[in-house]
Amino acid sequence: MIRFEQVTVTYHDAAAPTLRDLDLTIPEGELCLLVGPSGVGKSTLLGAVSGLVPHFTGGTLRGRVTVDGRDTRTHRPRELADVVGTVGQDPLAHFVTDTVEEELAYGMESLGLPADTMRRRVEETLDLLGLAGLRDRALRTLSGGQQQRVAIGSVLTTHPRVLVLDEPTSALDPAAAEEVLAVLQRLVHDLGTTVLLAEHRLERVVQYADRVVLLPGPGEPPVVGGPAEVMAVSPVHPPVVALGRLAGWTPVPLSVRDARRAAAPLRARLANVPPPAPAPPG
Repeated sequence: MIRFEQVTVTYHDAAAPTLRDLDLTIPEGELCLLVGPSGVGKSTLLGAVSGLVPHFTGGTLRGRVTVDGRDTRTHRPRELADVVGTVGQDPLAHFVTDTVEEELAYGMESLGLPADTMRRRVEETLDLLGLAGLRDRALRTLSGGQQQRVAIGSVLTTHPRVLVLDEPTSALDPAAAEEVLAVLQRLVHDLGTTVLLAEHRLERVVQYADRVVLLPGPGEPPVVGGPAEVMAVSPVHPPVVALGRLAGWTPVPLSVRDARRAAAPLRARLANVPPPAPAPPG
């Protein structure tokens, strides 16, 4: 579905490429999590999929990025809108209308779709994302999780095959983040949508990923594999993974539930071991 072939991206005045000779394939119908330290090119990789890189960011892209067979160098973001939907971490900054229903219809109006098609897709999206009761609500009155669901819905109405999200839960509280992640899982499992997601709060999402792509450093080749496999070597990881590494558990746990299960033998071994004496004061 998404393919990078020897892709190098260099920005003007940069001392070195942000991405160098990147080869990567992301299959259809998977939730793929993109991870790595700050400054390794995660946003550049996401932008290359949507066509924002290099059409709006500038710089030079060498090699080839294709999404559903379309070359992003020769197709600008508008020409990819029916294939790739993009959602950022601050939906309110990107809304262009006032109400939920208007926002869901806006992208289709821009593409000139027939009115009956737009009505049908708006109703489908309202039902799919649990937004039917909010259709007339002003966007500014919604909670963070509701706003993010509307942002996802506004790109889904154009029926993209790929959804690209840049830290969609980083500004949300845990309950709102769960709302958004539940929606993403539904899109992958029920509709076969390919979801490419970069997220700073890894503890929220890593257990739901089908595949993890690690960018270890600027210009370095990616490490690709299952979540536990990649988390075992990733320089960025959730606290529960750090615990699993320290305890020597294989595979490393991806959630607190995984850690509890892995810890059962350790708890039994330590059951009769007295706790260490407290350190003397001073």
